[in-house]
Amino acid sequence: MRKNLDRRALALTLRAAFGVALVLACVAGSAAFAAEPAHKGVDMWMTVAGFAKTNFAKEPIPAGFFCQDSQPFTGTVTFKGVPIATEPAQALGHIDTIVQRLDDAVFDEKGEASTRIQLLALSLESTEPIETSCGKYTVAAHLAGEQPTTTMRIVRTNALGGTYTAPLSLNVKLTFSPAAGNAGARRELTTRIDLGPGSNSVWAYVKAPQYKTGVKVDTNGNGRPDRELPAASNFLPGVTSAVLKSEVSRPVFTMVTQPVCDNTCPAGQCPYQSCHCDPNATDPYTSSSGCDHLHCIWTCVPGNCCTANPQ
Repeated sequence: MRKNLDRRALALTLRAAFGVALVLACVAGSAAFAAEPAHKGVDMWMTVAGFAKTNFAKEPIPAGFFCQDSQPFTGTVTFKGVPIATEPAQALGHIDTIVQRLDDAVFDEKGEASTRIQLLALSLESTEPIETSCGKYTVAAHLAGEQPTTTMRIVRTNALGGTYTAPLSLNVKLTFSPAAGNAGARRELTTRIDLGPGSNSVWAYVKAPQYKTGVKVDTNGNGRPDRELPAASNFLPGVTSAVLKSEVSRPVFTMVTQPVCDNTCPAGQCPYQSCHCDPNATDPYTSSSGCDHLHCIWTCVPGNCCTANPQ
């Protein structure tokens, strides 16, 4: 009888130990298959010509800025992108806007993560000269000094990607240069711009690096590359994970006037658009209400752009 009790006790002990081992194995297994963090790095964009605007109605450029007798400027400046100067030259193609994610974004059990973001480089110029009481001026926009940080919130909705929200704040130096026929002087103005989250804010994991190592970029607009880009990340904004699993067709845009086939993206890649303060957005996180600024940007993903008809 005593031997039978000992055997039963031993069996119960072994079962308990096996159960603990099984639980530990499951925990280890779940950790092994945990979501890969979105590694820190940079996101590179191209501005949609004509759909980046700054309005001075609420905060006019003061009287006397352009010349002694100039009136306050309350108009709108419409911009296009100018490729950022790089070393090696043309290493990033048509890229004119670079946003840096400063931290690895580690996903919690709900699939949510966050990282600080900051503008790293910006290169825009007016699509045409603006008219002032002192003649016409062309306008260039670049970053000015230390940039503010905002919080990017990333949601992983499936194994390959998800959505994000990324409001932006930036300190911008606007350079006003006299247009042809204007004998006025060159002027500079520094301003703070705040942009709400953009529309079409989706992302996907990627394995192939988006640029080569060792690329330097011009961060202050003086034409001299001064900052080396960090290592390429596994995070690609502006495109859903489904796009990377199948043949890409060009998406439907609400504000595009470019032809179907153009040089917006490198050969074999297609442009996808996101807009901050998009007046046509259906995204609940973005609105044009109260916006004095508009910035629509492209990212490029693999695909054939000439097989679909954009609007």
